[in-house]
Amino acid sequence: MGKPTLRQQAYARILDMIETGECPMGSVTSEIRLGRRLDMSRTPVRAALQQLELEGYVRIASKHGVLILDSSSQRVGDLLELIASMALFAVGAASPAEQDTLRAWSHGMMDTYRALSGGEPEDCGALAAFEYELLNGLILRCNNSEMAKAFQTYASRLFWHRNVARWQAPHAVRTRVQVAKLIEAVAAGPEPFRMALLDYVHMLKLTWR
Repeated sequence: MGKPTLRQQAYARILDMIETGECPMGSVTSEIRLGRRLDMSRTPVRAALQQLELEGYVRIASKHGVLILDSSSQRVGDLLELIASMALFAVGAASPAEQDTLRAWSHGMMDTYRALSGGEPEDCGALAAFEYELLNGLILRCNNSEMAKAFQTYASRLFWHRNVARWQAPHAVRTRVQVAKLIEAVAAGPEPFRMALLDYVHMLKLTWR
């Protein structure tokens, strides 16, 4: 694999600045300022910003600068629904021969979850990362690279690893229960999984920030 282009480098760096809060959501910046911070000309920075605008991270306003977009409830809900659809497809598409493998995978994830959620105090970041790996693992079972890439993109747009309110009071107990039910439902088949997934996504929508 060749060296990333300047546009790719600018894209990766600006996205990292957004995800880490170095460029806070709701703030305004400019091509010139970003170029100075990245020590790059405006051309690769502009190309990177255009890609980020297409992906919903920023809005470029001519003569006004670059707005770092916040996550609206509609946008969050849409992305969570897309992720849920992919997870449901992954479980529903499993052949009878794959069911035993899926059940074994579910049991292994439950063991990991119990170990994580039994700690005091609980590590909210580690639990959010576990949820990510749970959903990612299901979607990877489809052996569809485009679907896997889409999940990673949607989770990135949601700032998945930074959104941990559901693992904090007053939501923590409900979240623990919902995630446990979701893992158990993976082994129970498509319809039980669909019902558990609906409850889980509803909980995410209510607690996402």
